[in-house]
Amino acid sequence: VIEKLLRFSGEYVSPAGFSLIVGVEITHVAPAQIGPMVDRARELGAEIIVCHGETIVEPVVEGTNIASIEAGADILAHPGLITDSEARLAAEKGVHLELTSRGGHSLTNGHVAKCAKKNDAKLLLNTDSHAPKDLITMEEARNIVFGAGLDESDLRRIQDNAQLLLEKVSG
Repeated sequence: VIEKLLRFSGEYVSPAGFSLIVGVEITHVAPAQIGPMVDRARELGAEIIVCHGETIVEPVVEGTNIASIEAGADILAHPGLITDSEARLAAEKGVHLELTSRGGHSLTNGHVAKCAKKNDAKLLLNTDSHAPKDLITMEEARNIVFGAGLDESDLRRIQDNAQLLLEKVSG
C-alpha cells in the first residue's frame, strides 16, 4: 500500500497547493512490535511515522510511549501522562510530542506541554482529524497552545517544528 501511495503522491497535483505525505500511524500494537513495525514502514518508504501514545482515554498498553520513542517514530501522538525520562529521550531522539485538539486526547495537553518544555522535547499541534469538522483555524490552534500553558514564543517554536519536520520528510 505504501508503494502505491508514494506513486500516487508523486503524480498528484493539488488545485489548492496541498502536498501529500505518505505515512503510517502505528496504533494499539504491543510495545515489543513497535520497533520492528517502525523499521518496516521506513523500509517500505513511509515518509512519516506516527505512533499512538498512551492517551488516558483509551486502553493503550503501558510501555507504548517508550517503545515508540526508542523506535524513533517521527511523532508520538497523544502521549498522555508521559514521564520526564520519556520526554528527555524523545528530545534526544528527535521524536516530536503531540498536543492535540481531539476531544479526550487533549485532556493531558497541559501535562505534555510542561513535560516537553522541561525536557527540551519538540512539540507539534495536531488535530487528529477524522472528518472535515475536526479541522481547526489558526485562532483555535493558538487557543489550544495557550490553554496548554504555553505562550506566543512556544507557538512559534511549534510552527517551526512542524515546518522543519515537513522539510525533513519531503526531502
